[in-house]
Amino acid sequence: MGGESIENDGNKTPDESSGQSFTEPTEPMLPTPSERTAWTSIYVAGACAFIQATQFAIFFASMWPYILTLKPDVKQGSFGVVVALYSVSQCICSVGFGWWSNKLGQVRLPLLVGFVIMAFGNLTYLSLQYWSDHHLYVMMVARFVAGGGTGNMSLLRAYAATASTLKDRSRAIAFVSGGIALGTMIGPGLQLLFAPLGADGITILGLTISIYTSPALFCLILNGLGLLIVQFAFEEKYIIKHEKESKEDFEKGGEQKPKKLASPDLIAILLCVFTRFLQIFLNTTTESIGSAYLMMMFSYEKEEAVTINAGIHTIAGTIAATMFICFIFTKIREYVRIRVCTLISLIIPLIWLIATYPYSFYSENVKIQVNGSNADCDLNKYSWCADQPTVPKYVYIVGYVLVFGVAYTIMNITVTTLYSKVVGPRPQGTYQGVYQTAGSFGRMLAPLLMSYTYTVFGPSVPWLILIISYILLISLWIVLRERMVPFDKYEAKKIKPSN
Repeated sequence: MGGESIENDGNKTPDESSGQSFTEPTEPMLPTPSERTAWTSIYVAGACAFIQATQFAIFFASMWPYILTLKPDVKQGSFGVVVALYSVSQCICSVGFGWWSNKLGQVRLPLLVGFVIMAFGNLTYLSLQYWSDHHLYVMMVARFVAGGGTGNMSLLRAYAATASTLKDRSRAIAFVSGGIALGTMIGPGLQLLFAPLGADGITILGLTISIYTSPALFCLILNGLGLLIVQFAFEEKYIIKHEKESKEDFEKGGEQKPKKLASPDLIAILLCVFTRFLQIFLNTTTESIGSAYLMMMFSYEKEEAVTINAGIHTIAGTIAATMFICFIFTKIREYVRIRVCTLISLIIPLIWLIATYPYSFYSENVKIQVNGSNADCDLNKYSWCADQPTVPKYVYIVGYVLVFGVAYTIMNITVTTLYSKVVGPRPQGTYQGVYQTAGSFGRMLAPLLMSYTYTVFGPSVPWLILIISYILLISLWIVLRERMVPFDKYEAKKIKPSN
């Protein structure tokens, strides 16, 4: 199976690869001739993507132990609602931000509004320590508000796609995708910075800063930084493709009448969207039950589980950062084949899921929790603890690093790049909003479905659901591989005369 090179999009005319045009943000998509990619603003977009992704990921390592401290009788299913609400509001707001951005003809104002909304969510989370009751509901509100602010993340992908020439497209999108991926992977690892504070922490001006509350304070600082760089360092420019006939007409001094672009391949778009959904579904499943899983399966205490979880993410994030740097700053991207690499990135998680399934023939079972400890399996909460097999610890940990450090890094590069090329040279705010919504829906559904099945059946059912889903997805990529091509090639196939 061949596949498209990231850099090579087939036979392109000079008009298609560099004869593109800038527009001012206040006049949406009105072209003036230019051939340059807006690199400075794309770098800023990548930084904003990192900040926004961190808002979601940094809380996962400590959120479950924190709610256990505040409300010891909480079950995994209730915690799943907390995680899902973040994505519910992100799902709602991502399409809204995309529509608003297209209406305004700019991304700056929606980005600024998003950072302000995130800040309010983090302030609410930080206030949990002052509530005497209703901690679960306050945490739900905090994550719901913060999720709404990150709904504008899709605008960063759309901007990278429309502010870069076709030649630079994959590298430009890699900056934004890299920011999102690194924020998602390194976010939980940042928890290591706060581990020395412990559960009791320190008190400054009446504010307790502990291993549990410091992520919200850290994210508030990131929100302020994001506001500053968007306001003072983000120069918004756009590049779009125009038909050859329109350019020739313009050069002759005639009225410019761009030919309307055909619709992109819906099948290819849906497959990219489904891939994004399942990627985030698996990612959120492992993160939402991650600390609880480590405590149950491998007998870690709360603070120990937070540290181990953060360490795993730090290693995976370092690998992901190295891969993104190599892709962006070296010629390796010229040899990347989108379809082949995407299949590899889907097969790795499937192998890990099969290898870490809790098969009944494993000889050892999990330990039963005793009074005064949060480690091991709580038989009072979960009836399946009595005969729950353990899985190989190092297979789980090493596989986790390979999946989220290697496979998902490849997927973030290839699928995101291909999606922007499938959509074609048009304003992509709404399309990227749909792509973002697919991820948000996966992030919303995973904690609800998987936390419930985990509570009732243990980890075997969530793992089985994921295994079946990945087998289906891989099959679709194999069957539909010829449809997964850039827009110009899809359009050429449609208008090619029959012999």
